[in-house]
Amino acid sequence: MEGSNKNLVQRFSSWYFSREAFPYWVVSILDMMLIFVSMLLMYSLVYGPARLVANGSVVLNTLIIDLVFYGIGMRIFHTYTDVSKILAFRDLVRTAFAMMVGSVLCVVLRWAIDMLPFTSQIPYRVFFMTFLCSTAFLWLWRIVAKNLFDIVRENVREEVELLPRQEIEVNMEKIGNLLRGKKVVVTGAAGSIGSEMVRQIASYSPAKLILIDQAETPMHDLMLEIREKWSHIDFLFVVASITDKYRMESIFSNDTPDYVFHAAAYKHVPMMEGNPSVSIHNNVVGTRILADLAAKYQVKKFVMISTDKAVNPTNVMGCSKRLCEIYVQSLNAHLVKSSDASSVKTQFVTTRFGNVLCSNGSVIPLFKKQIEEGGPVTVTHPDIIRFFMLIPEACALVLEAGTMGNGGEVFVFDMGQPVKIADLAKRLIQNSGHRNVKIQYTGLRDGEKLYEEVLFKGEEEVPTVHPKIHVAKVRQYEYEEVCKQFDELEELSNTPDDMSVVRKMKMIVPEFKSNNSRYEAIDRELDLI
Repeated sequence: MEGSNKNLVQRFSSWYFSREAFPYWVVSILDMMLIFVSMLLMYSLVYGPARLVANGSVVLNTLIIDLVFYGIGMRIFHTYTDVSKILAFRDLVRTAFAMMVGSVLCVVLRWAIDMLPFTSQIPYRVFFMTFLCSTAFLWLWRIVAKNLFDIVRENVREEVELLPRQEIEVNMEKIGNLLRGKKVVVTGAAGSIGSEMVRQIASYSPAKLILIDQAETPMHDLMLEIREKWSHIDFLFVVASITDKYRMESIFSNDTPDYVFHAAAYKHVPMMEGNPSVSIHNNVVGTRILADLAAKYQVKKFVMISTDKAVNPTNVMGCSKRLCEIYVQSLNAHLVKSSDASSVKTQFVTTRFGNVLCSNGSVIPLFKKQIEEGGPVTVTHPDIIRFFMLIPEACALVLEAGTMGNGGEVFVFDMGQPVKIADLAKRLIQNSGHRNVKIQYTGLRDGEKLYEEVLFKGEEEVPTVHPKIHVAKVRQYEYEEVCKQFDELEELSNTPDDMSVVRKMKMIVPEFKSNNSRYEAIDRELDLI
């Protein structure tokens, strides 16, 4: 019995005196202060301020006792919930009922106790008037506080609060000097990363921005935004696939860009797991076409955006991005090797980073939609973790990596500590103010793994002038052999034989070991060879 009482006390103290309980204490204390002020005002209104002053100590003792009963009403109806969250009509109704219960209990006490030495008789009408006044005060401050919190939230990005680290800063002046007055190509321009890169590049007043994406409606939306904000810049909006070699050639030959930022890619893991040929055709073949054109037309710098899923890939999408890294890096080495290094015009660099918060199709928009619908919030696994970056900081780092690269580097971004997806969901639920939203674990999806990495086993990092950007020392591939293997892979991607396509991918990238996928059979087959 003694042990159970001790546990009860521990549970009580661990919550009521924890950091999580602080907002509730703040609301409760403010409520009690307003109720006390209401009682003083109503007593003064009935008897006048002079009598309140004359009987000050006795009246105050009585009101403090009465305040306990209002506290009981607040506890019964839980009026102390965080007012920075959703404020619905039912919350105001609960507040009114709490004040009614407190007033009724005070009336009962007034009726039951004729007179105590330290109390003063207070007319019944004071309690009725206190109910009206305190309810009005509590309603008013809740509405004002909620509106103030909403205004603050409009100026504080929610995604910044979700990351357990400070936002990354970059050298914006150096980026501006690089891009100002230059012609720049951005592929995947209508996507989350691409469109933010367009905004950041446009702020540096390039001579021309050539934007390429095959998604018509998002491109149209981007066009309207760009023309409104940067009407003085020359823009070319191209609705086309990067795999359209002849269309891409015409763009490079007509505009001869100085810089190419390649963000176009199919990125959804389960979708690409079921469509490996499409993944190869768009991600790998498309990158090869653009990289070859960049070399042919002597683009100053070609910056390819990769992903941490390319490291020890467990899915088709991640492996396809690793293949892109391989081709870009081997092409850069080939150009340096086949001619005088000083005469090489094009520098190819790769940037590798993790998930970006609030990107199209990411978990944040999905979780928010599920929370608004009352749940459940679906998470694949309780232990799944991911590295996250903000879209603006990821794009800024890509641009800065472009300024420092000399060709052939694979830049890895320091994204801080990985975040548990389940913790992310819990924070969003808590911030939303919705109650009783559950998390449902659905199991790992095809090709998905519990954690992502930024380096292959045995790879090393070399620091750069930016503390958040490092260079990965990756395995080198011979360009001629890469071209041969990629030709065979492209030919296979034109067939409906998914298993043959993935088998070839695994032969080129032996680190590619499928997880939770039908392609695990190929791993077992290759292990026997």
